[in-house]
Amino acid sequence: MPHDRNPTSLQQMLRQHRAFAEFDEPALERLIQSSSVASFTPDEILVRQGDASDAAFFVLDGEVEVIAESSFGAVPLARLPARSLIGDIGVLADLPRTATLRAGGPVSVLRIGRDSLLQAGRDHPGLLISVIGQLGQRLGAVNKAVGFYTNALAALERHDFDPAILDTLLNPVPELVDFAQTFRRMAEQIILRRRQHDEMASASIIQRAMLPHHTALEEFAGKADIHAEMRPAREVGGDFYDVLRLDDRRVGISVGDVCGKGVPASLFMAITQTVTRLVVRQEADLAAALARANLLLCADNVSSMFATLFYGILDLETGEFTYCNCGHNPPLLVRGEGGLEMLTNTGIALAMFDEAPYSSRTIRLRPGDRLFLYSDGITEAHNAEKALFGDDRLEETVKRAVGLPGRQAIDSIIAAVDEFAGDAPQFDDITCLSLHYLPAD
Repeated sequence: MPHDRNPTSLQQMLRQHRAFAEFDEPALERLIQSSSVASFTPDEILVRQGDASDAAFFVLDGEVEVIAESSFGAVPLARLPARSLIGDIGVLADLPRTATLRAGGPVSVLRIGRDSLLQAGRDHPGLLISVIGQLGQRLGAVNKAVGFYTNALAALERHDFDPAILDTLLNPVPELVDFAQTFRRMAEQIILRRRQHDEMASASIIQRAMLPHHTALEEFAGKADIHAEMRPAREVGGDFYDVLRLDDRRVGISVGDVCGKGVPASLFMAITQTVTRLVVRQEADLAAALARANLLLCADNVSSMFATLFYGILDLETGEFTYCNCGHNPPLLVRGEGGLEMLTNTGIALAMFDEAPYSSRTIRLRPGDRLFLYSDGITEAHNAEKALFGDDRLEETVKRAVGLPGRQAIDSIIAAVDEFAGDAPQFDDITCLSLHYLPAD
């Protein structure tokens, strides 16, 4: 590995981070040999938002700025000093970059490739435990702060925001220093202009970053036709969906709904999505994975937020489909011969009770079967007379759409809801996912 640093000094720097504390000298040497040192000039970009998470970075010298890009402009999130490990969660959870990294001055980093970090995690579980521990600590701090921000946002929406609240933001919890500073600036602007421009910028970043790109759904062509759409009732919402390749044969699909709307719901949605991705990758048993996610989300959840979730894992080769329905609307399974089944609850919503039991069920999809996941924004959509779209209309709409390709099927369902609602405003987020298990050639 070409660099001008002594390997011994690199080992000493790495060992100062708790993620590598248990590594012995040979393990650190292997990690260093498989990595590379890179230097950056002030304002030079290390990685851009949306790129694949192909490496993590250990900051050797200097300071790295974390910036989120959105259609509303750039939002500064954090400034990370030397001895910080960046991008590890994205690598382990197989997420695209959720922010841009820029050198805040002369910076040098140790670039640890994805394969090297995954192998290090397999050889040293303490690395994974450290990453999960840090995430858990951040979740606890965020949950404690969500209640405060929820009240502050509600006051902003009512236009009775007390400027004294801004003084509280001068001393936020350490994990939310940069977020609190951004929030404080946003609140000051809202007081002056009575609008929520920057609030929507931060929230839309979270929403967009956590949803899979449509290009990621195309990789299942030939095995399954998967398509999903989410339309928030406001600029941001609490609905979410996910499509995650777990290995060469299995794909995980999910649709969830966080209680509430707006920025607080989008924050909790991002937390739920991240935690779920991590635990499903690490636990072989789906019910055990969601029980673990529930414990993490319950930690210091003083805001009492919760999320319904349907999560299923499909074996693309055999059609075996294992699922947990955590208090969510029962998906509709339309068999190839026309029969319709509902995948009902196997547990309660996440983050309600820390010792809540969860169980899974397994069915077999046959070639030609079609599965529709949705949120209550569809069944509870109402028209000007306050009538609900309802389960019966959804079943009829799904039956009419069952012969269409995934994108057209989803479009036709949402169009049917819009036609029923007419001029009535959209009250709740609308999310729908179609999975068509394709016949073998």
